[in-house]
Amino acid sequence: MTLHLRTAASPRSLVAPATALAGWVAFAWYLIAQARAGPVIIWNDSRAYAEVASKPLWSTAFWQGRRPPLTPLVIKVFGSSGGLLVAQGAVAAVAWGVLGWTVGRLVPPGWRRVFAIWVILAFATALPVAMWNRSLLSESMSMSALALLFAGFIWTARRITWPRVAATTAACLCFAATRDSQVWTVVVLGVIAGIYALAQVRKSRAVSIRAGGLAVCLLVVGIVPEWGTLASHRTTQDVADVFYVRVLPFPDRVAWFAAHGMPERQQIEKLASTAPDQRDVAPVVAFPPDDPAFKPLERWIVDHGASAYLLWLATHPWYVVSEPLQRPERSYNFGHGDLTIYAPAVHRMESPLTSVMWPPLLAFLLMSALAIYLATLTEVWTERPWRVVTVLTLVGIVAMLIAWHGDGQEVTRHTVEGAAEVRLGVWILVTLGLIGLTDVDRRRTGRDAWWAGRRDHGAVSPTHQELSQRQPSPEGWVGGTRGPAAPGVETPG
Repeated sequence: MTLHLRTAASPRSLVAPATALAGWVAFAWYLIAQARAGPVIIWNDSRAYAEVASKPLWSTAFWQGRRPPLTPLVIKVFGSSGGLLVAQGAVAAVAWGVLGWTVGRLVPPGWRRVFAIWVILAFATALPVAMWNRSLLSESMSMSALALLFAGFIWTARRITWPRVAATTAACLCFAATRDSQVWTVVVLGVIAGIYALAQVRKSRAVSIRAGGLAVCLLVVGIVPEWGTLASHRTTQDVADVFYVRVLPFPDRVAWFAAHGMPERQQIEKLASTAPDQRDVAPVVAFPPDDPAFKPLERWIVDHGASAYLLWLATHPWYVVSEPLQRPERSYNFGHGDLTIYAPAVHRMESPLTSVMWPPLLAFLLMSALAIYLATLTEVWTERPWRVVTVLTLVGIVAMLIAWHGDGQEVTRHTVEGAAEVRLGVWILVTLGLIGLTDVDRRRTGRDAWWAGRRDHGAVSPTHQELSQRQPSPEGWVGGTRGPAAPGVETPG
């Protein structure tokens, strides 16, 4: 009988993991302290969440209430005061810790892994991400679900298995159950997963089946919350807000919608002519809800407004992109793009890393260009995790457009999840590129040596896929440190 002894880890080898863990502990402390820096912040929407939370758990009023069910469920479990704040901070600490650990697993162990983990944790301390832990709103849980969604897709990209499909589906379900607009993010990801499954039919039947299973699960996850949305009619006010600020003030749009069934055209134009013209403020034309002259219009918006608006979007594709860029921005009650209105200065804890991790638009665009440059230089773009993060980043742009067009007010808050998705994706891509840069020479040297040996025997230049297949690693790392083969994915199993 042979006795196998496991060599004990040296104290020196534990320094980096201990440092990463210490960083997470400090991060968790900060989130909980920031959440408890003052009393829970109550907004107009907070009352709607509390009302749904007061309904019996298994009642229709709970699952088809005025707001999606996840936040009311958290309120029901933890209350609507101090317990809720601690819960939101703790859930955020765990969710972002999971994502940090997941991204860290894409790079070699040691200080590079610590760096990757700390980048994710630093991003999660930025004010636009962390400030929601103090509010009785859905954004805190939505941000945590976003972190888990990223983690699930990254793990699934490395090696697609049924447990990982289930975990990713669960994260997407939580994400879709926090805000109605996020249902469409999950649906888009389901469609992309379905396309990938079809592309893998001839390459790997097992991968194709599992990717197809993920696609079906995500589409179901999108359908179920949307059923609650339609049954509750909770988006009726959102559609009305869109009409108030993006349709009724403009005669040409009023004419188009009137041609598609909208009543009271003359009354609308008369009302719009009396709207005050304010500088740097988009015009808003809203009819009095108790005015009997506008009752037909009110009923039409409830019954047909959403379908007519979707037809308008489908037949005016340039409007989808151009309208959010108009100035003054065609929205109201949105703080003119300033998110700090949702973080009152009293008792506010703001991370000193906010300006770095959530930079202005120009600096963010430069970061995006840097991510592309580093990916090309290090060839990290060939790895599946990098590509999946890129897809999530691009889907974040779609999510911002959907949220913006889905309501006419508070668009700054409603689009923050999409903005976080885009910025988080870029930070991950930049991090993987920078870490890959530390090993690019070794990687290329290994590839050149491998090809030199092949060329001596008259072989053609190998593709990256051939290199990965010939020299698979037990658990590849994005950016590589294992010679020419650094697939950044796990071997099938």
